[in-house]
Amino acid sequence: MNQNNSQRCPDMVFGCIPGNLFADHMAFIHAVRAGIPGHWLASVIQSSGADEGIAKALGVPPEQLEAMCQIEALDIRTSEAVLEIARVLSSCFAVWECPALAKQWMKSGVPALGDETPVSLLDTHEGRRWAMDVLQKIEGGQFS
Repeated sequence: MNQNNSQRCPDMVFGCIPGNLFADHMAFIHAVRAGIPGHWLASVIQSSGADEGIAKALGVPPEQLEAMCQIEALDIRTSEAVLEIARVLSSCFAVWECPALAKQWMKSGVPALGDETPVSLLDTHEGRRWAMDVLQKIEGGQFS
């Protein structure tokens, strides 16, 4: 995925998503309702390297992601899913503090997730919530 550097801001999550969206419920809701720009999806894919998992989570073939990244405003369901996925991935990168470790954790069976891989759970709201719960436990020192 190519991303225009003018769309990147250093104080943003994955280079372009305003960090306050994950802390401010109304900002998150407004962004979802307005439809997030496709380049946010491109940034999440490029930063995480989880293109196959993201494609599966969005219910599209991987080759369709490129076209989605060019859309001016994604639909409400896709916008919400992308932002929730970005929240999980961002938390994962923050908890592990090393991109390689975060990516490895996302693709490994996790006992606290019923031996599922976190990336395989990104396709449902409940799966994303569960992965976030486990990440919060890891961050808090509870290795469940």
